[in-house]
Amino acid sequence: MNSSNFGWVFFALLSLIVWGVWGFTARVAAASIGWREMTVLASIGSVSSMLAFALLTRPNLSYPLGAFMLAFVVGVLGFLGTPIFYAALERHPSAIVIVVTSLYPVVTIILSTLFLGEVPSPRQVIGIVLAIAALVLISSEA
Repeated sequence: MNSSNFGWVFFALLSLIVWGVWGFTARVAAASIGWREMTVLASIGSVSSMLAFALLTRPNLSYPLGAFMLAFVVGVLGFLGTPIFYAALERHPSAIVIVVTSLYPVVTIILSTLFLGEVPSPRQVIGIVLAIAALVLISSEA
């Protein structure tokens, strides 16, 4: 495997760092101002960032209606999870809330198996089991 196959690693790690800082700052903000206010103010920040991104990258938005609507649904679902996430952060430590919500790929894997015919490998199944075990260990009281 040549080094170009690992170009995604930089972006994945950068995303991990950005989202890690986001999770921490979201906890601090949600505890300070409440989940409803946090949702509105964070969404304003998100929309502002999206507008800057669109101006800088000038994406092509001429796609078939079905693809456009699917992308729109993705945005709606992403948003709907946000106030629920902030409500959880307001009520419980971020170390546990972040771990619980970070297991969302398990839902993705189940849906992909049921509807797309994507079968996880035995190694991936073991990873899922270990991730759930980690969740139990991290969220249980000592």
